[in-house]
Amino acid sequence: MTQTNRLAKLVKATAKFPKGIRSTLWSKAFGRVVPMVGTAHIKYIEVSPSQVIVEIKNHRAMQNHIGQLHAVAMALLAETATGFVTGMNVPDTSIVLIKSIQIDYKRPSKGDMRAVATLTDEQIQLIQNSDKGETLVTVVITDETGQEPVQCEMLWAWVSKDRLKSK
Repeated sequence: MTQTNRLAKLVKATAKFPKGIRSTLWSKAFGRVVPMVGTAHIKYIEVSPSQVIVEIKNHRAMQNHIGQLHAVAMALLAETATGFVTGMNVPDTSIVLIKSIQIDYKRPSKGDMRAVATLTDEQIQLIQNSDKGETLVTVVITDETGQEPVQCEMLWAWVSKDRLKSK
């Protein structure tokens, strides 16, 4: 049985709006909650408990010295997608935290980028039914040519808020 936390309820409440309006609402709201996401102008394209798709434009504030998206902007894109899909499933009694990030830059990127983070049904069940745990979240990052200039692995952990307070 799928549990619904406050974040998932918020996303569900926007379902009645057209897709473009939903995307704008998510991007503005979550950009306020996580200021770096707002500063980078990351756009939420699709949000569900099993998949989150986000995009970032190749704009000046996020570029490196050769006009491509900065390496850290690519990492932020991956972290945003994987963290959000994990956060959609963590019970309200727990907090989600990034545990490790592995990023391999394969080739120069071209233009705007998109990250697609996905959880399996087994991962969702584990997250929703455990007070503490960790899972490796799959993320595919492509540039505007459709190629994957970067490969990432994001390990997310969650722990009960009560456990954090007792330490």
